[in-house]
Order: sequence, then structure tokens, then C-alpha cells
Amino acid sequence: LDPQPEETVLDACSAPGSKTGMLAALMHNRGRIVAADLHPHRLALVEEMTRRLGIAIVETKTLDASCAHTVFPADSFDRILLDVPCSGLGVLRGKPELRWRIKPDDLDGLERLQGEILESCSLLLKDQGTLVYSTCTLNKKENERQIQRFLSRHPQWTLTYEETCFPDEPYQDGFYMAKLLKKAESVIK
Repeated sequence: LDPQPEETVLDACSAPGSKTGMLAALMHNRGRIVAADLHPHRLALVEEMTRRLGIAIVETKTLDASCAHTVFPADSFDRILLDVPCSGLGVLRGKPELRWRIKPDDLDGLERLQGEILESCSLLLKDQGTLVYSTCTLNKKENERQIQRFLSRHPQWTLTYEETCFPDEPYQDGFYMAKLLKKAESVIK
């Protein structure tokens, strides 16, 4: 995401807060980070972490990220991190119970939710802003295909980086990340 000091950043699915803490460190504790999550009890973890680390730039907000555009004005953020809810199929080594909990219908619902979060939060990014979408799954429908669908509907967005990491080495989980850039409207016309 490469956040810079004095920028305004949204960490839309922030709990338990480790990503938020890293963002604040990269920003040298200067600027503003909105750490949002659907569950208030999970945001308490973010708040505790920021107190413990002396981070002063984080504001927590209970938020359904799929409706974020109804809460914040358009163009509110310089950068947005979307580590969206996912099937978790990339972390089966550490969470083997997922094999029995996840059903095919669950995957369809997650894919739909991820698309709603991406659509809603994308409206909040300033021109020339950066959005990083990530999951801890290897399911292409939640990853590459989700990003391809989004880009096909939004010509003002560009994929600048994409990577899938596989759990084929010790101590490495499977995950996906895509870095998107929002071009200025005048560039498109």
C-alpha cells in the first residue's frame, strides 16, 4: 500500500489491528488512519493495540464495509486497504477445521460480499489513489476473477501489481494481493 506521512488511509476490515499498526509505523505516526470493522468487540482489539504502541493517528469506526460509501464522502482517502473476509483456504495448515466448516454456498456468498466491499470502498478513493485488495485464500473466484470483474466495469482503474503466494514453503500461508490505481477522470476521456 505504501502509505505516506500526512495521508488519509482506510483499513476497511482492520481487526485485530496488526495491519493498522504497520500502516501507522510506515506513516511515522503522522496523518490519519480510519480502522474500520463490522464488529465492535473486534475493534476493541485495534484500540488496545494502538494504546499499547502509542499510535495517535488511528480512529476506529464500526462499519459494514459493503456500505462504506454511505458513511464517508467520495474521494475521502488517499489509500485504502481491503483485507476482505474470505474462505481462508490459504491458511488450512493452521486452521484445518475450515475443511469441514466451508461449504460451496458459503464461497458464493463470500464472493458476493467481497465484490460489494470492493465496489463500495472504491468510491471513497481519491484520483491517483491506491487500493490494495487481499485475501488469505487461493480461490480464483475470490481473487483474480474478483479483480478482473471489477476492472471490466471500471475503466478508470488499473491493476499495477498482483501476486498469489502458495503455502508450499514452511511457515508460509497462501494468500493473494492486488494493487489497484485509480486514474484521474480527465485521463480517461
